[in-house]
Amino acid sequence: MTFFARVAWWFVSVPIFIKVLGISLFVALIFGASMLLYTSGAVSRSLYHFLVERTRSDAAWLAASLERPLATGDESGLRERLARAMEMAPDFRYIIVRDAGGKIAAHTFYTKQGVPQDLQRLWKPAPLPECEIQMLGSREGLIMEARCPILPVSGFSFQVSSSAKAAANLKLETGNLKPLFVPCGWLQLGVLDTRVTAEIRALTRSVLWSLGFSMVLGSGLGLLLAHLFLTRPLYHLVRAENRVGQGDFEARAKVFSADEIGRLAAAFNQMAESLHQYRAAVEEKEKARLSLLDRIVQAQEEERKSIARELHDQVEQSLAALLLAVESNIPLEEMSAKARAELAAKLRGLSEEIHRLAWGMRPSILDDYGLDSALSRYIAEMATASGVVIDYQFSGAPDLGRLPSRVEVTLYRIAQEAVTNIVSHAQATRASIVVLRERHGVTLVAEDNGKGFDMADAAGTSGATASLPCGLGLIGMKERASLLSGTCVIESKPGAGTTIHVTIPLA
Repeated sequence: MTFFARVAWWFVSVPIFIKVLGISLFVALIFGASMLLYTSGAVSRSLYHFLVERTRSDAAWLAASLERPLATGDESGLRERLARAMEMAPDFRYIIVRDAGGKIAAHTFYTKQGVPQDLQRLWKPAPLPECEIQMLGSREGLIMEARCPILPVSGFSFQVSSSAKAAANLKLETGNLKPLFVPCGWLQLGVLDTRVTAEIRALTRSVLWSLGFSMVLGSGLGLLLAHLFLTRPLYHLVRAENRVGQGDFEARAKVFSADEIGRLAAAFNQMAESLHQYRAAVEEKEKARLSLLDRIVQAQEEERKSIARELHDQVEQSLAALLLAVESNIPLEEMSAKARAELAAKLRGLSEEIHRLAWGMRPSILDDYGLDSALSRYIAEMATASGVVIDYQFSGAPDLGRLPSRVEVTLYRIAQEAVTNIVSHAQATRASIVVLRERHGVTLVAEDNGKGFDMADAAGTSGATASLPCGLGLIGMKERASLLSGTCVIESKPGAGTTIHVTIPLA
């Protein structure tokens, strides 16, 4: 993983509440900075425009007040008025008064150097009769300098032609001639922008305080909302997930709302409920499987006991009688007809008993001739012995050949169990066994018109009873079919008979 990938992974792995806090702070900072820049810019433009107009107004007023002492040459009066003006306006940086020729008549620089050389070099008369404003930079800040002419109180004089007053008056009336202002001096007024900067600083402080308060408030609300609507629901969801991961399928996540996280918690709860039901089904199936295995072992032992008893009671006795007959040393041709008939009957009975035992364990016809022949013979024998009418049909194309040995044995044992249940438990008078062979699978259907049973009771019963064909019977059928990836569906209702539908796929 590259450095940038690690950084990106770390960034996206930050806890959610930190992300929310960072987003809140970032948004508040951007909003506050934008408002500060916009407000300070607008206020600065307004205040500096006001400062320019005020400087121009103060310069015009001061020029009017300095006309008389400048015209009369009253230097003390000039200095007194300059000092009074400096006291009245603390933001006045300097005042310079020049006579009509541009020579400095008075100023407010009370140092040995007097007026700085920079101001002397920058000075030039303003256009009449306006006040000209220019901006100067200094160590103390910006200076608005106003240069205004000091005009006589009498106003202005006219420059007209000496040839004819009528023409001059006509020109004056039509506006072709302009009055000529004759100043008696010039005024330079420098005003510092201290008030403007003070106002901007005050505004900046208030905006910064507002920004800080907004950031704290936004962060608090963001953390509160993140805790209430993000981290707390996710914490409960993760805790429930951990409990489910540890095997506690009854754990559920608390649903706080109907938003995306709430829907996620509801979906998790539904998944946990499905897992709980699946686990219960698996446990029930495992119990049934263990019960089946236990009963299979018991059935095997009972079958062995029965075979051993029959071998001892029938076969062993017959063999003992034959042994006595053989040990009698009487040649067969010397035996009477009755003795030979009894010996032949004993041999025939012994052969039939051995054949019956072998057929009960596994019919040889199943291996020799296939499922159809074995089922046909078995069902015919059971129908004859029980008195129940059992119809049997086998349907399949001749070119399909025999079924695999495992499939034949499985279907035979399922049909054997179904017929046993019909004869022993169903109290039926009629039944049918149908086998349908297809290219991709084989289906066995067993039906009867017996008393049936309640499927709910059968599903809740772990062992067989005298009247209910469940436990070993039903579970054994399903387990045999599932071993070959097949299905076994059993349908029954009290008084409506029973239907068993088995399907086994063929590769």
